[in-house]
Amino acid sequence: MSECCSLDNEKAFDLIIIGGGSAGFAAAIKASQLNKKVAIVESGVIGGTCLNVGCVPTKNLLRVAEIYHYGKENPFTGIRMKQESIDFKEIVRQKNDLLAELRKTKYIDIYESDKNITLLKGRAEFINQDTIQINEKQYKSSKYIITTGSRSSVAKIEGLERVKYLTNIEIMELDKLPDTLVIIGGGWIAVEFAQMFARFGSKVTMLQRSGRIVKNEEPEISEALEKALRNEGIHIITDLSFQKVYEENNRKYVTIMKDGNEQTFEGEQLLVATGRVPNSDNMALEKAGVKVDEKGFINVNEYLQTSNPNIYAAGDVIGNYMLVTVDAHEGSIAGENSIQNNIRTPNYKAVPHAIFTSPQVASVGLKENEATKLGFEVDTRILDMTMVPKAAAIRNTQGFVKMIIDKNSKKVLGVHAIGELAAEIIHEATLAIQFDLTSMDISNTILVYPTMSEAIKLVAQSFEKDMKKLSCCAE
Repeated sequence: MSECCSLDNEKAFDLIIIGGGSAGFAAAIKASQLNKKVAIVESGVIGGTCLNVGCVPTKNLLRVAEIYHYGKENPFTGIRMKQESIDFKEIVRQKNDLLAELRKTKYIDIYESDKNITLLKGRAEFINQDTIQINEKQYKSSKYIITTGSRSSVAKIEGLERVKYLTNIEIMELDKLPDTLVIIGGGWIAVEFAQMFARFGSKVTMLQRSGRIVKNEEPEISEALEKALRNEGIHIITDLSFQKVYEENNRKYVTIMKDGNEQTFEGEQLLVATGRVPNSDNMALEKAGVKVDEKGFINVNEYLQTSNPNIYAAGDVIGNYMLVTVDAHEGSIAGENSIQNNIRTPNYKAVPHAIFTSPQVASVGLKENEATKLGFEVDTRILDMTMVPKAAAIRNTQGFVKMIIDKNSKKVLGVHAIGELAAEIIHEATLAIQFDLTSMDISNTILVYPTMSEAIKLVAQSFEKDMKKLSCCAE
């Protein structure tokens, strides 16, 4: 034991959780329900990525940008609006007020009112397989759960380390709207910020190394989203190689090679949005016997148990799905398994995800090529949103829904949507996949009319019927 540090014997914990985000709190709440004494260790701001620098603030700012955008463009000819002004500093302040309120009600109030949960502030480092050090004190527990999350991955581009660039964290704390913004990356973080700042008034350029943006979505969806973003004035360049990045007179420059030609793009600000890496370093995991893979993600078994059977891990740090809903699901299971000796495994059968651009993107289940590779004989249909009465009523018919089914059993294998409220309507498809429903099961279900959710029923009906020959609400 280190001579500089003393073991804190005053507080005995049945379980110590390292990380105070959604996975960590889900684990703590579950363990508390099982009447165990729990410590949550957090070195930064309580609440994790989703609340502080991810899901909540980005959706708040996207909504602000959407409303401001209406002053420039709306689909109704009888409405005349104009964009008066934008106080970017005030927008950021209001966003921060929201986060502070949610941080209190969803995290601080929970541990302060729960006699079984204690918050320990500081960075945890393993001393051995059952002891950690936080600041000048050491704590021992028979069980641990690691829920330290992830952070932005920075692309390896010549000169980038010498440039003052932004990640998803810093860009939401700017006190001034940049006149120009260059974005390196083309995934969901990149496209959300691209549209957000373009609608605020910045001139946005997005540089994507691969051949298409949001490359993990169905190709048709990538194409449709790129078209929508281009129509709003966002400059998108794909299939390129990065040459160098440099800064002069507080302006950032990115040089690329595209089709054999070198091009340089300038921006007042530069956002790097090139993925996520796990926060598994700086904890001395090797002293605890916890193994990680080549990318740093913690290896776990089906019960979320690490190579040390007394240490579990959940959330982004294990890299299964980097979604707050999955993080909380895994955290709760890890909390239960650590106390009750491995009684549950996570259920990843139907995990939906969404991109909150306009139009929104949402997906659940298998993509077409994935289903084919798994040996399914597939049948697919694509329903254009022009066929959805609610979309026509609100004059927003962008996008489509694609459904993939097993040709023999008719079971729904995957649903992929782009359009108004896609993130909301995907839940019907999620339930269909979770409970092995067929396209006919969906077709025979009565829904509210008119709603965007009908898109799921209509695409299911299209396997058996000619949609152009159906009246409104027809079966």
